[in-house]
Amino acid sequence: MGRFLLLWSYGLSANLAGEVAPGTDGFATKVKPFFETYCVACHGPEKKKGQIAFHELKGAIELGDDPEDWETILEVLESEEMPPEDERQPSGSDREAIQHWIDHELRNAVRKGSEIKPVPLVRRLTNFEYQNTMRDLLGFELDFVKNLPEDPKKPYHFNNTAEFMLLGPEQIDRYLENARRALASAIVDPREPKVIRQSQRWDLKREGKGGAEIPVYQGPGVGRQTMRLRDWPVTGEYRIRIKAAGRFPEGFDEVPLRLVLGTDLRHDSGTGEYEPVGTVFLRNHHDDLQEFEFRGRIENHPIQVGQITKKGPAPPSMTITAQNLFDNGELNDHRRSAFDSSWSELVPRVVLESIEFEAPVIDVWPPVHHQRILFDSPLRANDQRAYVAQVIERFVTRAFRRPALDSEVERFVRLYDLLAPGFDSLEERMRETLSMVLIAPQFLYHTVSGEGVTSPQFELASRLSYFLWGSMPDENLLKAASDGQLSDPQILTEQVRRLLEDERSRDFVENFTSQWLSLEKMKSVQINQNLFPRFLYYVHVGERRGQEILFRPTIRDYMYQETVGFVGELIRRNESARHLIDSDFAWLNEPLASHYGVEGVRGLQMRAVPIARKHRLGGLPTQGSILIGNSNGSAPHPIYRAVWLREAILGDTVKPPPAEVPALSDSAGESSQDALSIKDLLIRHREVESCHDCHARLDPWGIAFEHYSAVGGFQPRIAKEGARVRGVNLKEDGDLKGYRAYLDRVFNHPVDATTRIPNGPEINGMSELKEYLIESRMDDVAENVIRRLMTYGLGRELTYRDREVVADLVTQSKTKNYGLREMIVSICLSDSFCENLPSHRE
Repeated sequence: MGRFLLLWSYGLSANLAGEVAPGTDGFATKVKPFFETYCVACHGPEKKKGQIAFHELKGAIELGDDPEDWETILEVLESEEMPPEDERQPSGSDREAIQHWIDHELRNAVRKGSEIKPVPLVRRLTNFEYQNTMRDLLGFELDFVKNLPEDPKKPYHFNNTAEFMLLGPEQIDRYLENARRALASAIVDPREPKVIRQSQRWDLKREGKGGAEIPVYQGPGVGRQTMRLRDWPVTGEYRIRIKAAGRFPEGFDEVPLRLVLGTDLRHDSGTGEYEPVGTVFLRNHHDDLQEFEFRGRIENHPIQVGQITKKGPAPPSMTITAQNLFDNGELNDHRRSAFDSSWSELVPRVVLESIEFEAPVIDVWPPVHHQRILFDSPLRANDQRAYVAQVIERFVTRAFRRPALDSEVERFVRLYDLLAPGFDSLEERMRETLSMVLIAPQFLYHTVSGEGVTSPQFELASRLSYFLWGSMPDENLLKAASDGQLSDPQILTEQVRRLLEDERSRDFVENFTSQWLSLEKMKSVQINQNLFPRFLYYVHVGERRGQEILFRPTIRDYMYQETVGFVGELIRRNESARHLIDSDFAWLNEPLASHYGVEGVRGLQMRAVPIARKHRLGGLPTQGSILIGNSNGSAPHPIYRAVWLREAILGDTVKPPPAEVPALSDSAGESSQDALSIKDLLIRHREVESCHDCHARLDPWGIAFEHYSAVGGFQPRIAKEGARVRGVNLKEDGDLKGYRAYLDRVFNHPVDATTRIPNGPEINGMSELKEYLIESRMDDVAENVIRRLMTYGLGRELTYRDREVVADLVTQSKTKNYGLREMIVSICLSDSFCENLPSHRE
């Protein structure tokens, strides 16, 4: 990653570059000889490492040199990554002079406007953006993404760029299906529908099956209550009311109750589909039953197909399942036999007296979302075609995120006229007409100004809302654009802060964080159950014995929430980017705290928890989502973790190994059998010439992670190769204290996490790695975060033309203690973000 530590004005750059004459003269007399001395041997005609041939450079972008190549050269010179440490090194003054010459030439190329590779601007909405846009356009949430092809993914990259967001014929068909489904729900028939109601009560006095208590999960079918629905509407909002409380043994004061709706959940066979309804954290006692209400859309929940019986096909059904989600990290640890339920008496239970279901909800008819489209107007009765034009004009303006053109309105009015003979009512004709709006390019693609279609103000409004909400601009932002106010830095700043305060900014935090840090990798790692028997919850009896328990949140889910919530909290507090490396709090709930060994945390709700040095936590590098995603499920993987650190935190590009490069054990040969640790194996791997260069720069970063296991726990010692680690056995261990003593006996081989950072000091383990990053590489970390946010916000990869903007943003951020919230504000005010908007700084 380039370091913009030296931020020079144009005049100062020219003076410093005086040691090397500007342009091709300086290239011929100083730069080319420098490359011949230090670079061409490995990057020239005889040996071509990497992608740049130094002997082919001409010294001028206008002569055909790729500016991206020059930027790469500048970055590796600034980072002192090249020449390699074991090669001849230039003097500091020579290196600096060449850096100034390259920087000057790149800035000069930007001023001349010599863009060789135009940045493509046309890009469709990602599935994430499309889902959110449909929600905000219609006023309610339907799940549309399930019907769309999955968006492409690339580790440590964002998929909202033109490179990824292409549009094919099959997608248009899917978008049309979604549009018709959406309008069928949004525009209702005039006649008020029949309301379906159903309820069920449980006997508060009865114990066991059929009673009102829901114990903690113990095995298949336990830890839930169900109500099967006999009837429900095809579309519409539902309301579920429950009357519930908790039964709390001494020392407990909360139990989570979750409702899900879908098919029957068969723990024994692992079958079933559902969508969550909601979760309530019960703190009221069983003698104080209280009512709680949940709402949702019936269209989002799967239906159980009726089974074929001797009497014919059974009718379809839907099932409301109420679950006790209590989890303190010990669900596997208290079972004395296959069906032992004694522990349920010692932990919180849910008391569920009743469930009531009602759909559709008719607080007002037609619903508000219908009236937002088909509004009241005397024109409907007096001049229906004029009314249709008004409806279309309003809907198109909102859907296209800028004022509708007269020609667009007229085109859709003509379409309405063509459709009229085939439909019986205005509602039916409008559903089909507006469905065509929702497959128009102006809806499916991001707003771009130009050619008289719209102004840069509306382009900026959309760029801002899709950056910070992942959705369309609201009325407030569109009005500011309509009034031309987004050219005013003060008003633009106010809008940015308003968007960040809105609940929808949580969508931005999750989507950005997940792609930036490549969190999805964690979900695909297969955890070694023999080595980590307590990490996941497993079925303990029946045909599925040993398989992971379904239908309830897992520790993986909480780890994902940990990272997303942590980044969101840093932004909310405007904490320094230093906290990304190390922090004095973690984002935890009770199961996570139990896993990490943090005391005093109760309940499932995620929140900021103060941590001490003894917990060995803080920042991103020690979070389970990162450590598991970059392990192999059995052991830490220093190469994966090194790649993550360099790519996601320092912003380097780590190229994948060539296909012909041997695996670790293959390259080490017979000596791999004698290697006691992955560190020993890597040392032997680096002895192979084809592996040495890359691994010498990569491996040390990963070795510092070695004190953290494949499941993210701190481990100063490891078990010997081939050792099996059993789970809790109460007959042998007596209790959890006895089990920990057993683990201490098994894990008896000390971990060595000492390493020397490339071009840096020798360090021992994670704490010293964090210190080094904060003290010596903080500008690089901040620059990387800025580049990541800019790339995500602009929907394109940055180029050399963004160098000066990035440099300016790094300088601003440093003066503000690298505050993450202020970093986002500054990005939204930058020239790159406000491109095409004249005089936004004046």
